[in-house]
Order: sequence, then structure tokens, then C-alpha cells
Amino acid sequence: MKKLNSKKLIFIFCVMLFFSCESQKKNEINKIAKFEHQLDSLRVEYKIPGISVGISIQDSIHLNKGFGLANVEQKIPMMGNTPMRIASLTKPIFSTIFMHLEEEGKMDINWKIKDYYPDYLGSCARILGYFNEEMPEYSFLLNRYQPERDDILLKHHLSHTAENIPGTKYKYNGFLFGMLSDVVETATDTKFDEWVDHLVIEKLNLKHSASSQLDESKKHVIAKIALPYKIDSNGDFERTEFPDPGLNAGAGLVFSAYDLLLFDNAYDNDILISKESRERMVKPFVLADKSFSPYGYGWFTQKYNGYTLVWHYGLQPDSYSGLYLKVLEKDMTFVLLANSQNLSDPFDLGKGNVLNSKFAAAFLKTFLNE
Repeated sequence: MKKLNSKKLIFIFCVMLFFSCESQKKNEINKIAKFEHQLDSLRVEYKIPGISVGISIQDSIHLNKGFGLANVEQKIPMMGNTPMRIASLTKPIFSTIFMHLEEEGKMDINWKIKDYYPDYLGSCARILGYFNEEMPEYSFLLNRYQPERDDILLKHHLSHTAENIPGTKYKYNGFLFGMLSDVVETATDTKFDEWVDHLVIEKLNLKHSASSQLDESKKHVIAKIALPYKIDSNGDFERTEFPDPGLNAGAGLVFSAYDLLLFDNAYDNDILISKESRERMVKPFVLADKSFSPYGYGWFTQKYNGYTLVWHYGLQPDSYSGLYLKVLEKDMTFVLLANSQNLSDPFDLGKGNVLNSKFAAAFLKTFLNE
């Protein structure tokens, strides 16, 4: 038998490598096409007018498009760059800004909140009093919080462990998290929306985002926001009012799915904060009894089939919802925004299990179960 010379071996190897890469590329295209069909089927099943999706793998955008309608009455289609209110997806972005400010020595996670929240005791008393009298259904947001304590630290608000005895139990509380923007403004003498503009939107040149619906400099973005809807008694889409247009640490940002992928890329590549700060954010908070919370600082975190899932959901009743899911070992990110509550509301995600979401489960099954 004749031996193949080195040039022929190299040629054969290159041919095999080419067909292997082509096969992988075709497999990836098939996965994405299959997933697009699943997503739109889920959108219809959960009666969502429109969704905007983005997927990046190793910092490369593999999917960014919309399904359904951003404006039902005018039949304006949802797009991959359609701006939307992202509800509590604001939290990981706020926490990234917080960590940046801590790296610069402007903030400290171990500060006592009472030292940096304006009229702390009086404000908490007035807000709880208002809830009890005017909106008793919301009293739970403050009635287990004890502002008179001297051991409530910023890290307890960042980790949703500020109620009762701080650090002893996780309980998702967007209202208490939202107080942190007041702390940042007091400590830095700078409005939180200015930090958003300076450290995120302007730095990353985001074209489809605004610090809030009150951002006068982004009227062209605000004008394109997907309209919010709920389902009426006949099962039809009913236009609803926009949520509170203001911004705090817990909600209010306007982003597109595309811009969230750009933020994610910067977040992963040390452009916004250091690797050390990222690792602190996604590490589960250790409770007083040494057990682990499902939440770190601004992110939920859990394991799935040997992978680390870092994620957050957004939910503003009768208006918007969202999902931001990262698979760390795969360097893979999935973002999904909707102009109704039904992307999140049916799945009770505040308890800390993203697998309850049919949308997240479909993504993980498609891209991780090889």
C-alpha cells in the first residue's frame, strides 16, 4: 500500500474539517429555526401580542428578531430592535452600575442603608401608612421590613434578604430593591439616570434604549416603544396604560433585545466591571444558617445539568415582561421581551426557578440537550 504524502494528508484533513464545520453550521441553523417556531407557538399559546428575542453565543449574535405585533391597532410588527420597558431586567443593570461605583470607591456594599437613604425612618413610615390605608394589597412590601434596625446593609437590599432579621431569609421584594437608587444618588450626588446614560447607554452607543420614558433626550426611542396590552374578557388584546414612567433601581429602563445583547457582551468582557465584581454578583448569597439563596447581587443563579444559569425576569402587571438568561459555561445568552405580562406572570419566577418558564425550558432544551 502506498503511503500518502504530507501534502495529501493536509488536504484530506482540510476537506474533513471544512465539512465538519459546515455540518456544525447547518446544525446551528436548524436549531435556531426550530427554536423560532417554538417561541412563536408559545407566544400564541400565552396570548402575547409581540415578543422580541436575542441570542448570542460566544459574543456573536445568532438571532435577533421579533414575532407578532408591537402595536396591535396599527399592525406594527415587533422587531429585534423594538424598544420596550424591561421592568425588573433593570436590576442586573443597576447592580452592574453599583459594582462599577464600588470599584471606584463611591459605594460600599456593606454600608448601612439608613446612612444614605433620605429621611429613612420617616419615609418608610409614611410609605407603609399609605399602603395600609390606600393600597392594603401592597402592604406586604414593607410590613415585614424593620427600618429601626441598625444592621440593614446595602447588600441585604441587593440580595432580597432585608426583611425581618437581615440576611436570614430570601424573599423577592422589588420595592425594597428600588430604594437603592436613592442611596446611589445620595452617595454620589448624581441622578441614577445620569449614571445609566454615562456608564451604559452612551458608553456602549446603544441606539434603541433610554434611561426611562421621561428621558427627554431620547424622544426618538420613546416614540417607538411597543405598546402594552392585556387580555380582555373575550380573549382579545386590550390596550393598557404605560406603567409609572420613572426610573429606580428595580424598574423603569427602556431597552431593546438587541441593546441588551450589546450590554451583555460588554458585561462579559470587563468593559463595565471587573471579572471579580461579576463573580460576586452571580455568587448565591449565603444566608445566616449557611444555606444558599437563589439570588446573588442583582441576579438569580442556579444549576441545571451541570451548567450555571444566571438570569432575571421582568414583570409589570398588564403591560410588560421579560427574561434575561445566561449559560456561563457555554458563553450563551438569551433575552426575550414582551408587551404583555404573560411572558413571566404564569410561572412564579420570583421563587427562583427559571425552569418553571416554558420559554426558558424551550431554550435550554434546544441549545443544551445535544
